[in-house]
Amino acid sequence: MSTKASVEMYLCAFHLGKWEADESVEDAYHRALNITAAQFRRMQRDDYATLREKHADAIHRMYETAGGNLKTGTEAEKTSLRLRLMDEARKGGMRFPA
Repeated sequence: MSTKASVEMYLCAFHLGKWEADESVEDAYHRALNITAAQFRRMQRDDYATLREKHADAIHRMYETAGGNLKTGTEAEKTSLRLRLMDEARKGGMRFPA
């Protein structure tokens, strides 16, 4: 997980963090990970492995909630689900990073 915002971060912010158009994606992403901004910064600096685990867990929860399974789904199913989640986020007003 890099420090640059990823599409998965945006998807987690929208679908798990319940992102609203008047707030930052980072705030919703922190909610999706169930941590504060200060905890996020501390984990980036001191406990990166745990932060990566929280990120991976959030992605799995998001896909499971949407009806997918990252462990058993085919690549085509995963891609289709990811595109559907991105479309829902776009309809909700989210703009993804370039």
